[in-house]
Amino acid sequence: MNVKKDDLKQKTLSISASISSFLIPIFQYVPCTAVWFGIMSVPIITYIVLFFQNPAIITSDIIFLFNNYGTYIALSGLAIFLYAFIYHLSHRKQLLTKGIYKYTRNPQYLGFIILTLGMTLVVFETSPIINLTIPDLNHEVIMISIWIAQVIAYIILAKIEEYALKATYGTAYTDYKKKTAFLVPFVKFKKI
Repeated sequence: MNVKKDDLKQKTLSISASISSFLIPIFQYVPCTAVWFGIMSVPIITYIVLFFQNPAIITSDIIFLFNNYGTYIALSGLAIFLYAFIYHLSHRKQLLTKGIYKYTRNPQYLGFIILTLGMTLVVFETSPIINLTIPDLNHEVIMISIWIAQVIAYIILAKIEEYALKATYGTAYTDYKKKTAFLVPFVKFKKI
């Protein structure tokens, strides 16, 4: 009886992990639908309009970006993500345990986290359009809070994907999981 109950539990976890790993990326883009699509495109459209009025602004923007250490952190994160993504595409339909996946089980999320950290640091070098009147709450606090929430979301998504990988690859994934760090290479946390 317990074997059937465990099988049912494992199948339920596998199905829910599969459904979640399919739905989460879709829900990630929900704010870009309907009226939000127009709102989300306002900054880029504004920049394009300003660029055509004064094309020299691109020079000052490039100087600003490459005089900012956050840009280099963001580019490092982008490089990690792209390497992991290309490696993943070239080795589809198998458990990835070599290349960058030898050091971390989730290199794409690691790349995203580093990329968004760099972008957040770039934002710290800018001034907000609207100053907040809330005491002890400035745009840096808001931006770092948003980044932390995003990191937590990536970790949750990675954990959900791990359930699906365990259901697909079984003990091969469990053995790989024991040897390889979850996110940050060479940093492993033991379960208490």
